[in-house]
Amino acid sequence: MVKVIRPEDEMGQGEVSPSEFEKMLKDSLELESVQPGEMVSGIVVAVGEEMVFLDIGCKSEGMLPIDECRGESGEVEVKVGDRVEATVLTLKGGIRLSRSLKKNQQSTEVLEDAYENRIPVEGRVKEVRKGGFAVDLGGGVTAFCPISQIDLRYVEGGSQFIDQVFNFRITEFDSEGKNVVVSRRMLLEEEHQAQARETRERLKAGAVLDGTVKKVMPYGAFVDVGGVDGLVHVSEMSWERVENPEQVLAQGQVVRVKVLSIDSQTGKIALSIREAGADPWDAIEERFPVGSTTTGTVTRIEPYGAFVKLAPGIEGLVHVSEMTWLGRVKHAGDVVKVGEAVQVALLGIDRERKRIALGIKQTQADPYESVAEKYHPGSPVTGTVQRIGSGGVFVELDGGVIAFLPASLAGVARGEPLGASYKPGKTVTLKVREVDSQHRRVTLEAGEVESAEERSEFEAFMKNQGVAKLGSFGELLQKALKDKNK
Repeated sequence: MVKVIRPEDEMGQGEVSPSEFEKMLKDSLELESVQPGEMVSGIVVAVGEEMVFLDIGCKSEGMLPIDECRGESGEVEVKVGDRVEATVLTLKGGIRLSRSLKKNQQSTEVLEDAYENRIPVEGRVKEVRKGGFAVDLGGGVTAFCPISQIDLRYVEGGSQFIDQVFNFRITEFDSEGKNVVVSRRMLLEEEHQAQARETRERLKAGAVLDGTVKKVMPYGAFVDVGGVDGLVHVSEMSWERVENPEQVLAQGQVVRVKVLSIDSQTGKIALSIREAGADPWDAIEERFPVGSTTTGTVTRIEPYGAFVKLAPGIEGLVHVSEMTWLGRVKHAGDVVKVGEAVQVALLGIDRERKRIALGIKQTQADPYESVAEKYHPGSPVTGTVQRIGSGGVFVELDGGVIAFLPASLAGVARGEPLGASYKPGKTVTLKVREVDSQHRRVTLEAGEVESAEERSEFEAFMKNQGVAKLGSFGELLQKALKDKNK
């Protein structure tokens, strides 16, 4: 039976069976199985003048240079009982640790250990050289960092890195320290990959988080959400229509996004900026009740209608048939212009399809409502020829009412074109034949109605003939009868 010392034993001695001893020996050997370059976590058990000693679960404590535990003011920032993470630098002369090799601690021997064990070292960028940078690693060692290895992205010039202190990985090293090549990009990529793995593990559809815009394209923007890129399609950038993504987002901009989906096969992530915020369509019926009127701005014009912005993210359509009470509109651009402020009526809301039907003419008085009171069959009217149709002439009357003069009632000889007598823009005097308020129709005919111009010319002629005043035909006839009876 093997004897071992046990502190809980009253006499200071106890007995252990061979199987227990074998297990303890195996555990002890496993505890010593740390390797250079391995990241370990330990509890501070003592703080010395040069070293901080950590219990990392091995027979020997790990030794961490105290200078790596000082803050900017020079005071030691760790105490007994604190947990500290560090990297195993070497097993020579004990378990030597490093949080990251500081420039003032890096001898050629230490740098060689860091090279062999892929441990990051600290360096200061001294100057720009052809194809890269000179980096001071301390201990009289100057390394070269290729320009492609200073950052994750392409760098032009590089003067912004001068006097900056970074961690580097040594990629080439000779025993004399005269040919040393380092890379910062390797460490950044490793950090990026570790962050990406962590992000993918916790990322799921519906999550809302902050991201950084990496690249803006015509179809959308790529956003880094923690080492992983997702795509915000142009349709998901805003509740408003986005024509040019570069007018909405810029590289480096921090945005809040919502994860829409994650493709399990390709790993592609679909993101949305607009879904991460409040939906402007919430309570849309309360904000814009059907039947009410409001003012909006014309944002886009199509032949069939005009889109009007009522609020950020809220647009409605005014169809050409809802633009005016007066006549037919061939193109919406004939009535409104982009940027114009217009008063509109809310005609209908389709919440599911996010569509709003608007009208402009509903905000104006309908001239046909009083057309029967204003125009009477047989009465003369003056208007302007608007256009010539296949069956007659369209004439615009006072107040914008469009009346129709059939070709058969236009008073032109058979075979004579209507355009010869009724040119668009010409003022004509006609007679009301029929008024149909229900069907919004006023029919005209050419009758024996003098125009003001014709009457003026005739009166001038009669005045030259010695007639001072010219009345109507009835007045002239009555005067003639009186003269006969005298």
